[in-house]
Amino acid sequence: GASQVTFVGEVGPFVEQIQKHLPRTDYKETLPNAANLALLAWDKEADSLHDFVPNYLKRVEAEENWLKNHTESGESYIKRL
Repeated sequence: GASQVTFVGEVGPFVEQIQKHLPRTDYKETLPNAANLALLAWDKEADSLHDFVPNYLKRVEAEENWLKNHTESGESYIKRL
């Protein structure tokens, strides 16, 4: 079946791409409202928090500095408790 796509935030720079690939998509060029975001997620099944692994484009400065001094030890920057 068809699925609904909702764009939130600053969509202005992406309007042309949105219209090209998803011509029937509704979008509003506004910043998200916490209450509206909660309503969008109200009847959705939650993902497991423990399965979430972020994919960062760049390491934070603290991690880069730590890695400069600890690369040979093989020790992980992230410590699991």
